Amino acid sequence: MPLIFNGRPGRAALGHCNTAITLYNFIMSFSLHHFIHTHETDKEKHDRLHEKRYVRFIDRYVYIVAICGPLTTIPQILKIWVSKNAHDISVTTWALFVLSASIWLFYGIAHRNKPIIISNLLWAFLEGMVLLGAIIY
Repeated sequence: MPLIFNGRPGRAALGHCNTAITLYNFIMSFSLHHFIHTHETDKEKHDRLHEKRYVRFIDRYVYIVAICGPLTTIPQILKIWVSKNAHDISVTTWALFVLSASIWLFYGIAHRNKPIIISNLLWAFLEGMVLLGAIIY
């Protein structure tokens, strides 16, 4: 008979179960150990990778792309707001674009990744302008 948990790790439906508690603690300690160990290894790989000249170049170049990429939305914004017409614009599509950029923005903030933060902050704002225009017009 499988164990059924009542929303709390280690509490079975039929009462306390030491085996379930032990198994849960083992899995969690292994997972956390693996998580910490992986990040230590990633830092070493990161440091070794940044010794390469082309990687440093790409790290600088990505800021240009992070800024220029979202600017490609400006013609669409101008078309909507100048003509005051958004007849062929899908509100659902642009709402999903804004949602996607917002999720990436939170990811970038959580990982303190400046290119992702810059790019998706711009994407969310500019796509939001398209979305707002599509809603208004």
